[in-house]
Amino acid sequence: MKHHDKRALLVGLNHYPDPANNLKGCVNDILMTSQFLQKKYGFAVEDIRVLADARATTANIRKRLEWLAADMRAGDVVVFHYSGHGSQVRDRDGDELKDHLDEIICPYDLDWDDPITDDELGKTFAKIPDWASVTVILDSCHSGTGLKEFGPTPRRNKFLVPPPDIFHRTGPEFGDEGVNRSVTMREVKERFPIQALAKTLADKQRAILIAACRADQVSADAWIDGDYHGALTYYFWHSVQSLGWNVTYKEAVQKAAQSLKAEHYEQDPQLEGPGSKWKLFAPLAAAAGRAA
Repeated sequence: MKHHDKRALLVGLNHYPDPANNLKGCVNDILMTSQFLQKKYGFAVEDIRVLADARATTANIRKRLEWLAADMRAGDVVVFHYSGHGSQVRDRDGDELKDHLDEIICPYDLDWDDPITDDELGKTFAKIPDWASVTVILDSCHSGTGLKEFGPTPRRNKFLVPPPDIFHRTGPEFGDEGVNRSVTMREVKERFPIQALAKTLADKQRAILIAACRADQVSADAWIDGDYHGALTYYFWHSVQSLGWNVTYKEAVQKAAQSLKAEHYEQDPQLEGPGSKWKLFAPLAAAAGRAA
C-alpha cells in the first residue's frame, strides 16, 4: 500500500440549512488552498480531501479527520484548513478554567449537543506522531456576532450565535447581557482562541496553528479582488505569493496581518506553535534548513 507522506483535509461552508447563516467566500478559500498545495508544495490531488457545503457534515468531517491522522510517520506533512462559522459552547471537560467555554467549528448539520470542539480537534491531532509537520488553519470567528458594513461592500463575520438554550448554558458569566443574545463576549474572551487545540499542537515538536483573529475579534467573509473570500485565507496566500513560496510561517502571517490592517479589517491573525520560523508546509528535514 502506498504511503501518503503529504495529505490535507479542506473544509469550506458557504451554505447552511438556515440561509440567514450563509457565507460567500469559504468554498473559494479551500479551492485556493488546494490549488497552491498542489502547484507549489507537492501535494497530490488524491491526497487532498475536500468537504464543501452539504457534504461537510459532522460525520464526514470526523471521518476525514481520522483519515488525516491515521498511519502518519515522522517527517510526514498534514494540513487541516477550515473556513466557515465558528462558535462557542459550555465546556464539559473542565479544562477551560478561565471562561468555561469550548470553541467549536460549525458543520452543515451542526448539533449543538454534540459539536466538534477544540478539545476534539486537539485529541485528533495528538494522534499524529512527533516530528510530523502539522498545520491547522482556522478561518472562522470565536467571538462577536452580527453583520458589519465597511463602505459599499459587505463583510460578514463568521460567528454563529448559539440557540437560546445553548447560549443560556454559557452563563452565569455573562449575566444580564445574555438576554439579548448579542453579547460580544469580549469581557470574558481574553485568551487565545482554540485553547485546547493550541496546547496540543504546542506539545508537538512540529506543529502550527493559524487562527483568523484574536479571541475578542471577528473574522471577515468579504468581497476582495472581484470575488468573495475569507479575508485571512486570501491575504495569507497573497502574502505567501508576494514574498516567495519558500517563506516561513512567521513571515507569511506577519505580512497577512499587515495587509489586513492596511485594508481596515478589524482582525489580527494569530500564530501558535513552536514551528513559527519553519518553512511553510515542508517536511522536517527541509524545514530545518530555515530554522532561526
